[in-house]
Order: sequence, then structure tokens, then C-alpha cells
Amino acid sequence: MSIINWELASKLKPTAHITVNKSRLKAYGSTVYLQDGSNFEVELYNPSNQTHLAKIKINGSYISQAGIIIKPGERVFLERFIDIQKKFKFETYHVDGDSAEVLAAIAQNGEVIIEFYPQKLATSINPYRWYTGNSGSSNTFTVYNDANINFTTTNGTGYYTNTSFGGTTVNNISMNVAGSLETGRVEVGESSNQQLVETFGEFSNYIETQVVWKINPVSQKPIQVGEIRQYCTNCQTRIKKASWKFCPTCGENLKD
Repeated sequence: MSIINWELASKLKPTAHITVNKSRLKAYGSTVYLQDGSNFEVELYNPSNQTHLAKIKINGSYISQAGIIIKPGERVFLERFIDIQKKFKFETYHVDGDSAEVLAAIAQNGEVIIEFYPQKLATSINPYRWYTGNSGSSNTFTVYNDANINFTTTNGTGYYTNTSFGGTTVNNISMNVAGSLETGRVEVGESSNQQLVETFGEFSNYIETQVVWKINPVSQKPIQVGEIRQYCTNCQTRIKKASWKFCPTCGENLKD
């Protein structure tokens, strides 16, 4: 028989990760690395006993005035933009790394910020509009937008204008590289099958928890000791085992 720790559940905070095919990418601090042209998801998980709203900011801008509702214990893999039915796609390009202006221009490239807002009791006489949807699998998610937003619908897709939402921008990049530098941004990818439907509710206007991720090209990925390959200096055969004393191809002494 399991014991429910209500006090612990009330203190837990929502989390967010960058995933590919619903598998979390290896993180180097708050940075992950992707190949050019890769699609990815934003995994949202709520271990607390309170429903939260997740608003997402990419490349320095909110992807929508709407957000995703995460119920207690729910895990969602969001693969698409909210206002358009297109997947998240990471694309890279090269810039001049010596220019201070260029470095400032690309500072928020690949930045993904997730802001979590706790739910309030529904006391407002002007209820807020949410959206719920089916991810195409067993996961469902909910999307929210403020009641003051001018909302229209075109072919089942919602568009939002004339509003703003609080929050802070976190710059999580440091680059000082001579010559050409590869950078990457989150762009609009192929069509997604995640759908949205409407519901109602109200959330707090303060950020309870914020998660920041930086997606960089794999060319900037740090090389670990175990990833460094060694080769025979005579014939360039790859040395697959550190215990080898001689090259299996040419017989070169590998311990000299």
C-alpha cells in the first residue's frame, strides 16, 4: 500500500525538457545539441497537486499568447507551435563570429523558455478562454489565452492579437569565437497532427517556476574524453581498445 505525501506534492514544481521522439536529450547544464533540420518536442511534466499553465518563449518571443495546461501528474510532449499546426524544427546557419553586433543578434537563437503559472479559483466574472487538444497519442493537453485577447478562428486554428503577458527573458549564451560560427534557430517545420479544442478557466499572472533551455548546433558540443578517437600514427587504423599494444593492421608499436 503506497503512502501519499501531500506536503511533498504541494511543494513539487513543474519541469520541462527538450526531447526527440519523446526521449530527453543529453543536457550539458542548461544546453542541449541538435543536428540541422531536427524536429523536437518540449516535454512538460507537472508532479505537483495543482494545475499549471505553461507559456513558451522561443528565440526570444512567445510562440503564442496561449499556453498549455498541465494537470496534476500529467506529462505532455508538445511538438508544435500553438497558433499554427506546424512542428518545432531546429535549423542552423553560419555567421561571422568576430562581430559584436552579430553575437548580440544571435544571442537568443535556439533559446527555449518555459514559464509555469499556477491555477486560481474561478472567481472572475470574465472567464479566461483555454484550449484543450489531443496530441495524436494517449497524451492530451490544454491551451490557454487571456480573456482580453481578440480571438479568431480560421480552419480550426486560433489566432491571437492585442495583448501582452508578463515574464522575463533570460540570455543563456556566451560566445567569443573568431571566424565563422554556426548558430541555430527554432523554425516552422512540417505539419503536425496535434489538435486543439476550447474550454474555460483562470490562472495567476505571476511566474511560479521558469525553465530555460538553450539548443545549439552539434558542432558546438563539447568533446568528452570517451568520445575522442585515437588512430595508428603509421596507417591511420582506428585504435578501438586502449589495451592494444600493437596496431592490428601494420604492427606499429602503440605504446611508444
